[in-house]
Amino acid sequence: MDSLKRLAGGAFSLHYVLLLAAAPLPKPLFDHFVAQLESFLFYYIFTKTPTKDLERNFSLWADELRIIAGKSDPAEQRAALNAFVTNRFQSNMEAKSQELSDALKRLTLHTMQQYRTRYLLARLTQHVEMAFNGIKSPGSLGSFAGLEIEHILPNTPTAELSNQWAADNSQALYDDYKNRLGNLTLLEKPINIVAGNDFYSEKRPEYCKSGNYLTRSLVELTKVGQNSSVSRINEKLKAFPVWNAISIDDRHDMLIKLAKDVWRTAPLES
Repeated sequence: MDSLKRLAGGAFSLHYVLLLAAAPLPKPLFDHFVAQLESFLFYYIFTKTPTKDLERNFSLWADELRIIAGKSDPAEQRAALNAFVTNRFQSNMEAKSQELSDALKRLTLHTMQQYRTRYLLARLTQHVEMAFNGIKSPGSLGSFAGLEIEHILPNTPTAELSNQWAADNSQALYDDYKNRLGNLTLLEKPINIVAGNDFYSEKRPEYCKSGNYLTRSLVELTKVGQNSSVSRINEKLKAFPVWNAISIDDRHDMLIKLAKDVWRTAPLES
């Protein structure tokens, strides 16, 4: 519910009709439903789909959920909820998959409300941290949402850095690239202060001190055995020895692929 609230914000309330309809479900089923609803809403909110498309369906879907919540047989209830998630959430998400990829490809710091951009970065960071530590249950997003948004390519560069960028990336405008999703990461405030507006080569030692692996992995991927939780998440990450337009584009694509792992639906196993 914490993550769902950070995604929806204070003004968006359409989903409450579904939450109220699902409220009588047993807690494991309700918690699972909330996680699936979060993924579904992520697709619709980040593609900026008009709310009228949701309004048409939610009242009908609420009726279906009330019927599911009223079932007395646990196995039948679980099967019915899984079918609902597949038919209502997953099918719609699959239809919008390319639209979401295109929207995330265009995403910059100012494309969405900043609280939603912070939510996006926090969920990606949390997902990588869970995978790194072999944790299954996500818990609260608060510790990640409280981190600062760091521009890897500085938001206010020195003249020297600006000149170097122009010389090395002649076809890429600095002001365009500095706010792209691929150039953003989350960082603890004390480290962010020290990192400042330096060149990437000077920031790398500071990124290594971060408490989150998504930021540390910018510099180096931690090697821990074969087929470990760390090696598996490493397959979806990449370290960057230099930071230029190509690096930002590559990381942007990497984060889009990672987002499809974070915001997805799954059946509730018995």
